[in-house]
Amino acid sequence: MPPPVIVVGGTGFYGRYLVADLLRYTSADVVVVARRPARPAFTDPRVRTVAADHADVPALRRLAAGAAALVHCAGPYQTLPLGPAVAAIEAGVPYVDLAEDGPFRQAVLERAGTATAPVLTGASVVPGLQVIAVRDLAEGFDRVDEIRCAAAPDTRRHRGPAMFEAMLRGVGVPFDAPRGGRAVRVHGWSEGEWVPFPPPVGRRLVHQVYAMADLTELAARFGAGTISFKAGTEHAWLNRLLGAAATVRARTGRPRRAERFTAPVRAMSWLAGRFGDEAGGFLVEVAGHRDGRPVRRALGMTAARDGGRMPSLLAGIAVEEILAGRLSAPGEVPLDGWLPPPRAWAALTARGIDLWRDDAYPSAWEPAGHW
Repeated sequence: MPPPVIVVGGTGFYGRYLVADLLRYTSADVVVVARRPARPAFTDPRVRTVAADHADVPALRRLAAGAAALVHCAGPYQTLPLGPAVAAIEAGVPYVDLAEDGPFRQAVLERAGTATAPVLTGASVVPGLQVIAVRDLAEGFDRVDEIRCAAAPDTRRHRGPAMFEAMLRGVGVPFDAPRGGRAVRVHGWSEGEWVPFPPPVGRRLVHQVYAMADLTELAARFGAGTISFKAGTEHAWLNRLLGAAATVRARTGRPRRAERFTAPVRAMSWLAGRFGDEAGGFLVEVAGHRDGRPVRRALGMTAARDGGRMPSLLAGIAVEEILAGRLSAPGEVPLDGWLPPPRAWAALTARGIDLWRDDAYPSAWEPAGHW
């Protein structure tokens, strides 16, 4: 019997999407690890669910021993221990996670030097998919001046509490972002702009998210002087409400622990989702110079159904690469080296993602004004 793939947090929002991806695109059995497994969590006979805590390294190491790979899908990564990464590295099995948090990713990479199997951290939209997209768009550039990314998640599917906790922790919290080659102090859920996404998503109000791994990763790899990642639901009123709350928190420091409001905010999102749809999208715009002339390119990705699955797709592709033997070198897996853009786009297209590219993209990001 071939070794299974271990999915930590496989009963969560993104974990379920990843498990479904593995069942469809690989022949591997899946062992789902959750602290409190729902019963029945999955009906497919290839899936087995076990109970274990993210911090229980010995238990996770025993589960990982002999596995084909271990994928960490739980969150929020800002507050979780490194248990799954440590267990995978100690067990000598490939490790993949969906971490978008810079400090978590750095902590994993500090341990990757002792790994005897691949360690891929950040296999999500941020920073993994961003790096692949910018690498493709910046092909032939003399220099990259600006990288602007925006996400338009679907609102129909109800997210788990981890995503809301991560978002609320960053609302109104100040951090430094590269703007024109210098660090500018901004705060989470600020700088509202209207962004035209490819169909079927359309025009969407987005805001600067919180300090994420893209700020350091994209700056280090491409040298861009301006980097931003913004997101927003299809309901402009909800985005503006969060923007107003962020402004209050940035000015007053209150509430000090915004994550305490996870339950009511999640309930409000569920209610808004009853009037939403499943379409989602991701847009990357790169501006720079080629042969001394300014160039601007853009790449869009949209899904008419289950748009919220986008952050889970790269991890599924990574497991495919591991099972095929194409991702096997031990230690840190460079985000810009493990998956050539053409193979990435082919894998996304096979998963029902529509790709849109414009090599003469006229930026149409519009300031949203003040609330």
